[in-house]
This record gives sequence, C-alpha cells and structure tokens, in this order.
Amino acid sequence: MKDKDKNIDTLLAEIAALKEELFESNSIVNAIKQGDVDALVVHNNGVPQLYSLETADYTYRLLIEKFRQGALSISRDGLILYCNDYFSKLTGISSEMIIGTYLNEYFDNPAQFVQLIEAMKYGITTHEILLKSESGTKTFPAYIALTDLEPAVEAIGIVITDLTEKKKHEGALIQHQSELEEKITELNRINRNLKEFIHVISHDLKEPLRKIVMHSERIQGNNLTETDAKSMSVMKLSALRLNSLIDDLVQYSSHTAQLERTEVDLNSVISEVVDDLEISITDKNAQIKMSKLPVIQASRVQMRQLFANLITNAIKYSKADTPPLIQIYQDDNINTDIPIQNTKFVKIKIKDNGIGMESGHLLKIFTIFQRLHAKNEYSGNGIGLAICKKIMENHSGTITVESTPNEGTTFNLYFPIL
Repeated sequence: MKDKDKNIDTLLAEIAALKEELFESNSIVNAIKQGDVDALVVHNNGVPQLYSLETADYTYRLLIEKFRQGALSISRDGLILYCNDYFSKLTGISSEMIIGTYLNEYFDNPAQFVQLIEAMKYGITTHEILLKSESGTKTFPAYIALTDLEPAVEAIGIVITDLTEKKKHEGALIQHQSELEEKITELNRINRNLKEFIHVISHDLKEPLRKIVMHSERIQGNNLTETDAKSMSVMKLSALRLNSLIDDLVQYSSHTAQLERTEVDLNSVISEVVDDLEISITDKNAQIKMSKLPVIQASRVQMRQLFANLITNAIKYSKADTPPLIQIYQDDNINTDIPIQNTKFVKIKIKDNGIGMESGHLLKIFTIFQRLHAKNEYSGNGIGLAICKKIMENHSGTITVESTPNEGTTFNLYFPIL
C-alpha cells in the first residue's frame, strides 16, 4: 500500500513539473505572438526548434565590430551614441573617449555636419568629406553614408569608408596620365622634326647630288687619264648610290602611318606589280605563278609596295643558273607561327627557288640597312624588307620567313580578318 502511495506521489510531482514547463512554454509563445520577445522558429525534419534572437543580435554586433568600415549611431544633433573599433582606429582615439562626443568634432570642417543633415531631407545621403585623426594632427579623405533609423530608433546610422588608398591610386593614375600626355606631346614634336628632316633629305640633299652627277658626266667627256676617269666613275657611282639611299629612306619613312583601309583585291594588286616589274622579270626569265587570292581590308598603295618589294627580292636573290620561280598563294594551314592566337588571319605565302639563307640570318633581314651580301654581289640598301615589316605592322599583321640555303625562301604574310 505504501509503495502504491509512493508511486502516486511521484507521478503527481512529475505532472506538476510538466505543467510548470508547459506554462513557461505557453508564456514564451504568447510573448512571441504579442511581439514582446524576438525569436526564430526553425522546422528541422518536422520538429520545430525555437531560437531567441538574442544570439542573432550578438552576431550582428560582432559583425559591426569586425567591419572594415567605421560604423556609428548618432542623435540628430550629432551626439555619438555608439562607434565600432574600426572608427576608433581611423581617428586614433579609443571608443570610450569617442562615445558622448559630437560627430562634427571629427570633421575637418565642423560646419559641414549641418549640411549633411539638411541634405538627408532631399534624399542625398552619401558624401565625400575630410576627417581628422590622431587628435586633429592629420586629416584623411572619407566616404560617409547616413541612414535615418526613425521611427524604429530616434537615431541616425553612419558608415564611414577610408578613401586614403583610393585617393593615392587616383593620384598615381592622374600622374601617369600627365606623364603620358607629356610623352605624347614630345613624340609629336619629334615627329614634326622628323618630317622636317625628311624634307631636308628629300629636297636639299638631292639637289647637290644631282649637280655632282651632272658635272661628273661633263668632266668624263674631256680627255682624262685612265686613273682620273676611274676616279670620276667611282665618284659618280657613289653619288648615285647615295641618291638611291635617300630615296629609300624617304620611302621607309612614308610607311610609318596607317593609311585609310579599303577593300583591296590582291589579285589585281599583284598583276599591277608584275606589269611594273616587266623588264627585270624578262631579264631574269622569271616565272610568277599566282593562285586565287582573297580581297582584304588594306591600304592599296602599301599593298603594292609590299608585294613589289617581295617579288623584287625574290628575283634579285635568284640562282645564277636557274630561272626564278615565284609562287604566290593563300595557305589555309595557319595553326602555326600565328602571333595572336585568338585572332583570325588570312595567310599569304610568297615562295621562291632562290639562293636562300642561313637560319642565323632570318631575324636580321627585317632590320633597316641590314645587308647579308656584299655590295658588288647584289644591289640595294637593305631597306626593302624593313618596309615590308612596317607595312604589315600598319595592318595589325605580321610577316615571317622560312629559308633553306640553295633551295629557296618563303615569306608568310598574316592579315587579320576585320
């Protein structure tokens, strides 16, 4: 009987405890419903779990404290109610010393605070300002954003971003731009001087050379000794060679600019070049084979100069006992030797059966005045291929070369498809 009464007492105690827990739970639920307590109910596999938002508030405060921007709350008259550690670091003053002071005390221009508050009425909430740091000994640029927290709280939220590094980068960029403009101005000045220099070369120097050649021919007509006649002949040839060099220099300088591009039929251009070179082609018994070539966007004048130089080069450096054979065709295999892989190109090949050249010479031939042979072997001033390279650069393309001694040379022209 006693055991039975004991069990009843235990059960009654457990029921009372459960009623107390239920009462507490109901009180919490009612408080949540009435808005007296903030909470979050999460359903996990059908089982509701209750979380107080006190934890979320702590996380929010921790986030604000770790924020890499200054965060404050102020009254409408600027009294600082709260500031995070980052704002304290910006000003060089502890947060305990900051709270209870007024925000305008940290402005380089304290009167600017009133302007910021007034601007909020018109929806303007962001500004660039100067703030003081280290007890007012220094200033730094900052970006300030204001948020009115009413009616929830009678306060204004402030976020301040330090713009010191940004301003440094902007200053460096302005400095670089200024230096670039100065260099462009200097480059334009150099170009003007170069044009004047070219004018002197092409006009003022050629006139005395013409007179040297003319008078040397007159003197050669007189009764000269064999030695004097030979000296006059050397003088005349030197003057003619210098005249040719001047023409080549002027021609090279004329290809520095990118002329206006139009649709150019390369078949038509090369046919015109072949007509112009008829005498040298006939003298060498040269044969030129050309397959169907594309129409490209280019300068017609520069295309004529390009192919004239390459065909002339192939005829000049032909074998003494073998007539030149020059083949010009479009090559669809452009997977190799392309300078810019993400650009589409048209590839034109100019192949000859001439004397060729050693691999060590391939990088030199596009350099101005570079000659691989003695003057008494082949004529020219070593400018033709340099002009070809410049023309291809003007067209955003490139030129490469392949060659085998005693077998021939192949030039590859890459024209970007615009």
